[in-house]
Amino acid sequence: MVNGLYFDGQTAKSYECTLFVTDEYLYINFAEPEKNIIWARSRIKHFELNGNYLIIKYGDFPQQTIECHDKASVEIFEKLSENNFAKKSKSIWLKNTTTIAITLCVAFVVVCFASYFIVLPWVGEKSVALIPPSAEIELGNSINESILQTSTKEDSATYFANLFVSKLKTGCAYSIHITVIKSDEINAFALPGGKIFVYSKIIKKIKTYEEFTALIGHEISHVSDQHSLKTICRSMASSLFIACLFGDVTGIMSGIAQQANEFKQLSYSRDLETKADNDGFEMMLQNKISPEGMIDLLKLLQTESKEMPDFMKYISSHPETEARIKNIQSRKEMTIAFNENPELKLIFERMKSSLN
Repeated sequence: MVNGLYFDGQTAKSYECTLFVTDEYLYINFAEPEKNIIWARSRIKHFELNGNYLIIKYGDFPQQTIECHDKASVEIFEKLSENNFAKKSKSIWLKNTTTIAITLCVAFVVVCFASYFIVLPWVGEKSVALIPPSAEIELGNSINESILQTSTKEDSATYFANLFVSKLKTGCAYSIHITVIKSDEINAFALPGGKIFVYSKIIKKIKTYEEFTALIGHEISHVSDQHSLKTICRSMASSLFIACLFGDVTGIMSGIAQQANEFKQLSYSRDLETKADNDGFEMMLQNKISPEGMIDLLKLLQTESKEMPDFMKYISSHPETEARIKNIQSRKEMTIAFNENPELKLIFERMKSSLN
């Protein structure tokens, strides 16, 4: 039973009453039994709940009204709402206000996190599409000059490295240029637009021209698929969002250019690294160079990683090396045998000799 006030619509006088609802009727009971009233639910014109305040209007002119301020008035509202979807939804909301509010707060937080960690990085990566090839090449040249200002270039090794690449079918739309820089670190990285840096230490460690081809093929894949540019843009997603929204290519380029040093130690996703391995593998096949070189290169990196700090070394940019080795070993083309390429072998040996 719910306590309420009854108004007959003819006077301003109110009558205290109690309410009881069944499937067809609303029973209104007064202190005096002869005044009890029964309302057919089908003739109830309107009912509304606001907090614990329930108002029910019945019939035509003069319209009768019941007001309830009882905490139990929600029960009456729920019963009257059974065949009314909109009212029932409100009833559920009122009955579970705290639970729903907490759920909505959690959902809001999840959406915010998803936007920041998923949507924005995706937008950042897609912003690469706004950059024309000419601007990408100019960006690579600018970063190249910045890196050379703090590095020592190995001129002879650079000459032979580029001579080596000129003998390969790369399938790359960009003009590839390699710079060998003097360093005791084992590293190699690609810039946007076709610039590739190879550290002298890794060339000294590599034993065959097949391994060197695998290294170059891997980095060329990063160039062709714009992996470095996309990775940087993903990491700068929040700052690039507005520039992307307004198609501000200058703003995008300026932001990326400020990240020049980041290109030296980019950490690509496993999918991108596997893609670069597979593309490098395909380039070796197209040039009739034994794909064993890719396995040898990955094993070299795996061995050298044990002696390297986890930061800023080549292996830190190429995680899960064991999985990558297994990926290449599973390729059916591994059984193909190719004759040695004496020209590439000679160029490679001269490049190594120039570093001694």
